[in-house]
Amino acid sequence: MAARLFRFGLAVIFVAAGLALAFGYDRMGQRAEVLGLPLALRVPAGLWQVAAGVFLMIPGRLGYGALMGLLASGAAVAAHFAVLGLDSAPPALALAVICAVLALRHRADLRR
Repeated sequence: MAARLFRFGLAVIFVAAGLALAFGYDRMGQRAEVLGLPLALRVPAGLWQVAAGVFLMIPGRLGYGALMGLLASGAAVAAHFAVLGLDSAPPALALAVICAVLALRHRADLRR
């Protein structure tokens, strides 16, 4: 039960971040502008995060969701180190570590 609740919480984080990025809401939109990310790339990147959150909740597809989340949060960590600064990099880094652990733990899902 706790693992399912944890996955649900992680999925909510990815869906919320993805929607905020796709719609350019508040700080996510400002960060996308600082990065020079055009709308044609911002929307698919946000939808990628939403898809990661959805896959995290589908039994047997958790490995795919974790891998997609790892790519998204890894890109966020790289953006923080390169351009945005390290003030809000720790949450992205924590998400990357969590997704890496989940991807390793559920790597059997990737073979299906």
